[in-house]
Amino acid sequence: MSLITTSNLTKSYGATDIFSGLTLSIEKGSRLGIVGPNGVGKTTLLRILAGEDESSSGSVVRSRGVRSGYLSQEADFQMQGTLWEACHSVFENLIKGQKELHRLEELMATNSDVIEQYGKLQEDFERRGGYTYETRIKQVLTGLGFDASDYAMSLDHLSGGQRTRAFLARLLLSDPDVLLLDEPTNHLDIRAVEWLEGYLNQWAGAAVIVSHDRYFLDKVSTVIVEMLPGAYETYTGNYTAYLKQREERITRRQEVFESEKEKLLKEVEYIKKNISGQNTLQAKGKLKTTLARRAGGGADRL
Repeated sequence: MSLITTSNLTKSYGATDIFSGLTLSIEKGSRLGIVGPNGVGKTTLLRILAGEDESSSGSVVRSRGVRSGYLSQEADFQMQGTLWEACHSVFENLIKGQKELHRLEELMATNSDVIEQYGKLQEDFERRGGYTYETRIKQVLTGLGFDASDYAMSLDHLSGGQRTRAFLARLLLSDPDVLLLDEPTNHLDIRAVEWLEGYLNQWAGAAVIVSHDRYFLDKVSTVIVEMLPGAYETYTGNYTAYLKQREERITRRQEVFESEKEKLLKEVEYIKKNISGQNTLQAKGKLKTTLARRAGGGADRL
């Protein structure tokens, strides 16, 4: 199932195209690793997918009801309170349900009519993780390198790296359909990176990840999109598979180029020998055909 689809996406600044013709399908359960040199628009692509920037042309289509969560390289964490409160607030609806259950429990002592209402509410509360959400918060915070002693820390007192980790924790707990992660391992130690790898590998939604950490991409990616100046290439598999397929493509294109080059040289030699001789018409015809083929792109289009 496709959650987000881009079609012929182009982003330009003035007369300069940052990227163009980008067509992608982000499927449920897929994890796209975005690689390429600086300046080709990797972060810009994430911002467009997140709705924080607009393309110059092309389209982004989201399936109905799809929610995305975006982690920038320097998370702008506009929240007050403590680390625990920031993560706890993700489950606001569950907390309201929990309070309602407590209210009904008090009423049941004197009013048996609320028992059925309580049963339905409790079933829904349990289905949505009402009895486990605080355990989840602790698991995610621990996984990302926070200790229990950090829970009461004010967000205002966190370092830039800690704030980014706190934002990532809150993002993971919010369970969006599509995670958009820009260099998510920047502020993580080895243990936290390994934990995040495991988390993403069991993630039911989709993820689009910009990262220079090839080892991380090797562990989590199911598709690699290589963005290049004015072009892009898509490869199935992780980072290692991408390197192998990329080398195979380069070799294949070089072979086609050499074949075309040899053929062209033979045609040029024939034309030179016959353009003024008895085979003038044939030579001119071959010249016309050769020029037309080269104008069409030849091996450059493979």
